[in-house]
Amino acid sequence: LRQERSLLAKDHKELQRQFTEVSERVNKLRNDYARSQSSHDNRRHQLDSHLGEIDDLRRALSNQADELQRSEEEKNRMAIEKTDVARTVAALESDLRRVKRDAEAFGRDLKTLRTEKEKLQEKHRNELTKAERAKKQAQTQICLLNEQLNGQHTKLKTAQEKLKIKDYGFATWHKEECKGLVVQIRYLKAKFTRESTLRDDLVYQKHYLLVLLSNFEASEKRILACISWIGYLKPKNPPAMMKKTRSIKSVVLSVVFIRRVRQVSEAWREASSNKQAISTALQEVRRRRALRLSTFA
Repeated sequence: LRQERSLLAKDHKELQRQFTEVSERVNKLRNDYARSQSSHDNRRHQLDSHLGEIDDLRRALSNQADELQRSEEEKNRMAIEKTDVARTVAALESDLRRVKRDAEAFGRDLKTLRTEKEKLQEKHRNELTKAERAKKQAQTQICLLNEQLNGQHTKLKTAQEKLKIKDYGFATWHKEECKGLVVQIRYLKAKFTRESTLRDDLVYQKHYLLVLLSNFEASEKRILACISWIGYLKPKNPPAMMKKTRSIKSVVLSVVFIRRVRQVSEAWREASSNKQAISTALQEVRRRRALRLSTFA
């Protein structure tokens, strides 16, 4: 029994050794299969990529063929147009020669007519000379009367223009003065509304700040003391202060407060941006008013 037991033990060890070798071989084969599968996938991906490039090249070749065909058609069309232009130029040259011949004939006829016209004008000029002598005598008297009448008309027109300019100046001055006053009233009203709104917002922000700081400090005197130190230099040896743990609620309230202060500041800057332009316009209206008053005086 002992010998059989030892033989069985040896067989068991041999079988374990064989099982270990077989397991290692199986693992190696699995690893080789995984590597071959990965290599196969990579090559398949490369093959797909190359197929896509081949399709792109085919499309590019097709586009180039279409472009070449269009270029050939455009070339043929331009050749046809060139032939048509040559025909048109030849027709225009023929018309130009015909017009030139007609112009030469017309020039000869015009020269003949001009000679006849000069003769008639000379005869008519002699007749007009006699009539103008009698006419000038009558025109001399008419000119004297017209000069007197024009002088009176000029005086009347000058007086009317002066009166019209004066009335227009007063109307324009009054209109611009009213516009300036309206602008100033609007600015003062907007300034009052803006300052009232800012004052109310500052009061509300002050109360909100006191409520917010009351979550960090137990005493209101301590809060007011901290506010009073805003704007002063920091002391060299500040007293040690116990830091309190900030809660999420206090952090959120601080962020809300900072956002509200920024919004109020932006609203104030936007409302004050037009102050300089309004002031400049008001000064310009006042300067024009003073200039017109001095001119009318």
